[in-house]
Amino acid sequence: MAKVTHYLITNREVSDVGRDNYIQVGKEFLRIDGRESAHDNLRFGEIAFEETHHNKDINDFEISLYPDLDYEALRNNTEKQNLSAAEELSSYKMFNTLYKKHKTKRGEKEDILFFVHGYKNDLVTALQTLSELHNLYVKPKDSTIKHIVLFAWPSRKNLLQYRDDARDAILSGYALARAYMKLRDFFRILLQNNKDFCMSKIHLICHSMGNRVIESMLEHLNAECWTIRNLFEEGILVGADVDYDTLEPPKPMNHIIDLCARVHVYYHRRDKALMVSENTKNAFNRLGLWGAKNTLSIPDDVYQCNVTDIPDPEDNILDDLEDRIINHWYYINNSLVVNDIRDVLNGKVSVFSDTF
Repeated sequence: MAKVTHYLITNREVSDVGRDNYIQVGKEFLRIDGRESAHDNLRFGEIAFEETHHNKDINDFEISLYPDLDYEALRNNTEKQNLSAAEELSSYKMFNTLYKKHKTKRGEKEDILFFVHGYKNDLVTALQTLSELHNLYVKPKDSTIKHIVLFAWPSRKNLLQYRDDARDAILSGYALARAYMKLRDFFRILLQNNKDFCMSKIHLICHSMGNRVIESMLEHLNAECWTIRNLFEEGILVGADVDYDTLEPPKPMNHIIDLCARVHVYYHRRDKALMVSENTKNAFNRLGLWGAKNTLSIPDDVYQCNVTDIPDPEDNILDDLEDRIINHWYYINNSLVVNDIRDVLNGKVSVFSDTF
């Protein structure tokens, strides 16, 4: 079976010393259980795995992190504004690797999917989801996606740690804001050095509390007065664990349409994970449970997709019975929604949209 390679951006803890709940990645060790406080230090790398139906064990994945400059060298590097300095950065190495791979002709499979996972995701679970995303959104011939970039933030596979994950999601938004600015810098360097842009589009999928990471990122960019530009083509918000008025001004998530050219919000009114969030952990209704509070206040080109009436998945990939009946992971375990999202990534409007 052939190996496939996708890409990683993470603010999970990286150590020079191996301990329990760490895995070795080259000469370093990456924490896998999420029991660390989120910070804004970023690492970039690659993830390789066999193209099998399901990859479930941590040993099924090969993670490599690009080497990073030490603190003093990084500080000196930021004072320079040239290509040679940029080439020393791990972020540039990852973006440039993708750039070279995606200089393809129009009509070929070429797009990139950026994925932000939700809560109850230790690193193993996030990698399992990456494997399933490959099966569902890369392998099919009618898909335009060629590579996936996973943003892995400190999250724990434990519902009782919800509040810790919520705090870490907010802090991780600051880290993702840095990644966003690094990507903008990469495009600026391409322009300054008269390099052609590739024809690829970058799409965004945020699941569950991953939407809070994006919300925090937009809040941080806005607070720092950084202009938010459409670096993403399609934005897919699935089972969003954020307030149902979050898309209204002056809230930062109102700027999601400045980040993405078009946005689809998928919600399910029997999403039991969000029912728990709404009734025990948050004061407000959840966007992924009820949809937007006031549709007249949300930006144009934001489509609401009510998937409440989809049938139960006939071939569920999830192991836990609890996860099978909770109606929160339909973007990977329900073929109707998966096919619809693939169509959206191909430029169509969702059949579940209220525009139909």
